[in-house]
Amino acid sequence: MLTTRANKMSDLLRMLALSILGCLPSQATAQLVATPETQPEICPDRPSEPPFLENMDVRDSLKKILVQRMYRAASFQTIVETGDCSCDARFPAWDITVNYYLENYARLEDQWEIQETTKVYRDSINKNRPAARDICIAKNNWK
Repeated sequence: MLTTRANKMSDLLRMLALSILGCLPSQATAQLVATPETQPEICPDRPSEPPFLENMDVRDSLKKILVQRMYRAASFQTIVETGDCSCDARFPAWDITVNYYLENYARLEDQWEIQETTKVYRDSINKNRPAARDICIAKNNWK
């Protein structure tokens, strides 16, 4: 009985380690996909990521993260600048972000350069998040 428990614990730890290391991408990806049961409570009618992002090759995952950070940074900056935390401000259409990315960053191939560019947007998100959060909480649009 003790050996069976030890084996089960070992199996659980192995599965956990594999999922943390990203060796189980189908399970990890499945958790990120919104299903009817997991619709967001805030702004459920938010625009979906454009097919351009959804269909990106896994080798371009750093570029996908860059576009996602650009989108969030623009959203938080708009909220802070305008004081508006409506769903349209918090989750705008993707067009402007995608077009800016295609015009300015799509040709980047160097991973370090992509990561450094992403860091600029991540820093903007981190700078604006507290104020954006306060504004959105006051308008009951943050969870």
